[in-house]
Amino acid sequence: MTHIWRMAAVAAALTLGTLGAEGALAETPAERAWRNYELLRSGAKAFHDLSDAERRELAALEQLMRDGNSVDRRTPRQRCIDEEVAREGKKPSELAMRVIDLKCSQR
Repeated sequence: MTHIWRMAAVAAALTLGTLGAEGALAETPAERAWRNYELLRSGAKAFHDLSDAERRELAALEQLMRDGNSVDRRTPRQRCIDEEVAREGKKPSELAMRVIDLKCSQR
C-alpha cells in the first residue's frame, strides 16, 4: 500500500513540475502588447475584447512607437545572447557559444 502512495506522490510532483515549467514560458507584458497589436491590426480581435491591463500595455506600446523609440521585440534570453556575443568582440567559437547559451538559458 505504501508503494501506491509513493507512486501517487511522484506523479503529483511531476505534474506540478510540468505546470511550473509552463510558468517559465509565460508571455511578458511587452510580448502580449505586440500580440494584441497584431491581432487588432488584422481584425482578429476587437478593442473591446481587451482587458484593462492589456489596454494599458497597448497604450504604452503605441506611445513608444509614436515617440520614435525603437521597440525591442527580442526575448530577454536573446538580448543576453546578443550582449554576450558582442562582448566577445569577434565571432565566438562553438565552445564559447555553448557557454553563452548556458549562461543565458535561465533568462
